[in-house]
Amino acid sequence: MGLGLHLVSRLVFAPMFLKAWGMDIYGEWLILSSVVAYLSLTDLGGQLYIVNRLTQAYAKNECEEFCRILHTGLALFLILPLVIYLLFISVVVSVQAETYLHISESSHDVVSWVMAILGFQFLFSLPQGLLLGVYRATGMLPRGVMLFNINLGLQILFVIVGLQYGGGMVLVSILQLIPILLVVFYAAHELNRRFPQFGLLTFRNVSLTEGLSFIKPSMHFLLIQLSQAIAIQGPVLAVGAALGSIQVVVFSTLRTMGNLISQLLGLIARSVWPEMTTLDAGQDMEKLTRLFRVILRLTMVGAAVAVTFLHFFGEMVYHLWLRQAVVYNQTLMDLFLVFVLQAAFWTACRNLLMAINRHQRLAKMLFVSSLLSVSLAVIGSLFFGLAGVVTGLLVGDLVLPFWAVPFMLSRYEKRFNLSFFLAEGGPVLLGLTLIVLFPIIAPLIIVALLVWLVRCRPLHGILSKKGFASVG
Repeated sequence: MGLGLHLVSRLVFAPMFLKAWGMDIYGEWLILSSVVAYLSLTDLGGQLYIVNRLTQAYAKNECEEFCRILHTGLALFLILPLVIYLLFISVVVSVQAETYLHISESSHDVVSWVMAILGFQFLFSLPQGLLLGVYRATGMLPRGVMLFNINLGLQILFVIVGLQYGGGMVLVSILQLIPILLVVFYAAHELNRRFPQFGLLTFRNVSLTEGLSFIKPSMHFLLIQLSQAIAIQGPVLAVGAALGSIQVVVFSTLRTMGNLISQLLGLIARSVWPEMTTLDAGQDMEKLTRLFRVILRLTMVGAAVAVTFLHFFGEMVYHLWLRQAVVYNQTLMDLFLVFVLQAAFWTACRNLLMAINRHQRLAKMLFVSSLLSVSLAVIGSLFFGLAGVVTGLLVGDLVLPFWAVPFMLSRYEKRFNLSFFLAEGGPVLLGLTLIVLFPIIAPLIIVALLVWLVRCRPLHGILSKKGFASVG
């Protein structure tokens, strides 16, 4: 359902924004959203680490430790984001942001209000993320996901209504904020009612020592989040500065189509993240290896099927989506698809390392990689336009994370060696090579990959009633 809502938002928003505001204003909205998105880093990476710790404590039935971690984390996420937000507002009010961001269509007042309201969303989205993480840690992942889906669904509905009635950027920003507030207050009330032993709203177990212990591992998660923010938002800012807001729309819409694949595949990792954390906490490496094999194979086959479909039918989907308001570029689309395919492989490996809190070296490497990728994208934009931007991102990923992340995973568990990855990735790579050389046999190759996936022995073990119960 979450994927469906994301799909609806991606497919509906772009044409509606273009119709309501035009290319220039919509491009400026994307630029402002990209800038303010960096405020999501104000949790200093603590959210992922804290939820992992909560999952481990709950699995071990350590209620006192659970409360101490939870109360300290909530206090941290209420105080720190507020301080950073106030500093952000002071900068927004005093600086002519539109000049530095090459925004010409929107006034200073509009830019200031939009950035302030979008920033306020992140101020509440951090405690919301931790509260929804409690659902995950306590074995109620579907309920937490559904609350997030309700949040996203209301945002979609409110924004559509706002655009239909001629709302500008300020109104749309406010409409996006309201569902976040509703979900935060509802989740806090419900969790406090379901788990009174946690004393969710009392903060009686806040521990300075515990908070200080968050710093080092959280900072490594922060580097990962910062790397993701740089890799996602950096190219948008680079395209806006070098090529203009119209090219930002072209870049963003094509990347959105590619990212739909990543979001679909991300469902697999997010659904089993608590199980990976729990299996690692119990040192059950046999089941963890089986589970990761299934995740990796599902990810790679899913990426291959989606990439093949968009290569052959991407132009039709693009024009149906945007009603030919933006020109389709097949070369750019294919570059994005290659980028998505190789990223699917190393991202699956990264998610396992993050789920088991073995992310220290990973964080440093990804930060360097993101800086390298954006630098190459900026250089590429100057010489080759949008194609240079995407090529720079692709090369940056191939230089470091494509091989370094699986290597780090092999250092954690010797079973994840070169032979393991060749066995899981080889058939997919061979199948896609045959599709490129002989497009006419693409349906046969896809069927063969799906059969290979279904006949996977670890997959049978996980999906069988006995195997699923043992892993869960």
